[in-house]
Amino acid sequence: MTWIPWNTQLRELAKQCQYLQALTLYRQMMRCGSTPNAFSFPFALKPSASLHLPFSGQQLHCQVIKSGCSPEPFVITSLISMYCKFNSLVNARKVFDENPISNQLTVCYNALISGYALNSRVSYVIALFCRMMEMGLPVNLVTMLGLIPVLSEPGYISLRMSFHCCCVKLGLNLDFSVANCILTMYVKCGAIELARNLFDEMPKKGLITWNAMISGYAQNGLAANVLELYKKMEGADVGRDVEQRIESSGLRLNPFLNNALINMYARCGNLVKVRATFDGMPVKTLVSWTAIIGGYGIHGYGEIAVELFDEMIKSGIRPNGAKFPGPENYSCMLNLLGRAGRLNEALELIKSMQVKPDGAVWGALLGACKIHRNVEIAELAFEQVIKFEPMNIGYYVLLSNIYSEAENLEGVLKVLE
Repeated sequence: MTWIPWNTQLRELAKQCQYLQALTLYRQMMRCGSTPNAFSFPFALKPSASLHLPFSGQQLHCQVIKSGCSPEPFVITSLISMYCKFNSLVNARKVFDENPISNQLTVCYNALISGYALNSRVSYVIALFCRMMEMGLPVNLVTMLGLIPVLSEPGYISLRMSFHCCCVKLGLNLDFSVANCILTMYVKCGAIELARNLFDEMPKKGLITWNAMISGYAQNGLAANVLELYKKMEGADVGRDVEQRIESSGLRLNPFLNNALINMYARCGNLVKVRATFDGMPVKTLVSWTAIIGGYGIHGYGEIAVELFDEMIKSGIRPNGAKFPGPENYSCMLNLLGRAGRLNEALELIKSMQVKPDGAVWGALLGACKIHRNVEIAELAFEQVIKFEPMNIGYYVLLSNIYSEAENLEGVLKVLE
């Protein structure tokens, strides 16, 4: 075989995230006596990094050195990215420092900045960025998209604003992805006023933009602002715009996009659209079911939500911690089952959780026990919930009331002790 077919195949396999097949093809190429070149290595290094195979990565690095491809920019950046994914920042920095050409290329700085950011090394990120500026190297979108997320950590308020100003000065803030990244940074660190100022200044707002700002208000307990943005979002017809783009690009059957649409319509309270989108999906995943169940649940349609939960179970899909997104969704489902008096099913749902149940989950079950006067499950839920919130007097009062309604004086006295 000649160079082009091998490298083309490697590139396509890596591009399609078929990493194991890419490494197998690379070994096949070596066995056939073909020598890899600077165009081959990046497509073998990326799969090693993605599959987290340090030994394979080190072997490839040795072959890079042996082949004389070490000074090639794309090989350097691939090696840096690989070592950063292995959490081997010392080796990543060594690759950068041992290649003089790295100091002259933005792409090499970008790779190391992204790697440090991935490993939450804020001071290293900033030092490298400052060095880059001192060298007079151009800063681009990739630089900022790699750097800004690390500034979401607590503190660094002046740094955040400095980098925002830097983006404005360089005109990078006009890029949609950079603007969204800065907005998300402000939201995550609780700088809601700065986030809103940026949001209002953005001439173009996509679904990610609206979701980031709404989530920021929700996380900070600003319910009135959440409702205000929901109404504006619906008025801006964001959903229609997204739908039209999906239709025109032929992606209507993409489950990930449909799940996003269900969540968006649910947040806007448009349950007709929620149901229409859900019913139109040929394949419904656990994420799809979670989205529609939660959508009906948060708008007070508990009975429909429970019916949907039953349909989900009958279809053979069961909630699990890997895809049922976090304890908060379990709390919502438990509230719904609890209101319907299906306490044993609620308890079984908790036992099936692959994420650790938190206080909200056990508290939801305890509250349901009060409604339906189930002492046995209430005792179990109480025993668990006070492990998370031992000083929450509300749970003690709740259990005492459950005992009182069951005319269990011994239980009441036990709580009062």
